[in-house]
Amino acid sequence: MQVSLAIIITTAVLWFMFRIPRRGESFYEWAPPLALFSAWMGLAALALSGLLWLMELSDQWVALGLLLVDPATLAAGILVLWIYRANPNPTTTIHLQRLQAKVGIALGLAAIALGYAYVLNHKTPFTPVGF
Repeated sequence: MQVSLAIIITTAVLWFMFRIPRRGESFYEWAPPLALFSAWMGLAALALSGLLWLMELSDQWVALGLLLVDPATLAAGILVLWIYRANPNPTTTIHLQRLQAKVGIALGLAAIALGYAYVLNHKTPFTPVGF
């Protein structure tokens, strides 16, 4: 039920977020570092989720990954796509930053799937996970 509620809330926030009117190029300077951050954090999130399967005491790392690293990866990628939404003249630089954001989002989603697969396979239902 919590996962379904989270998906509904996330969908609603993204729908409203992309319907906000554009304010020109006021946020364009944020996009390059966010795109780079998204791609690298996606790689780090995927590595962290993969390492969960190899560590013996991984409870605190599960919480760190699923509550901090994975959402930061997705948020940075979505913000880049939001900043460049409806750009009238996409240049090569903007195209590559969008690509970095999409790669970061894809890696973040893969890390989330791997993290949840770990939790489902290694944790008893209804027991606390994390700190």
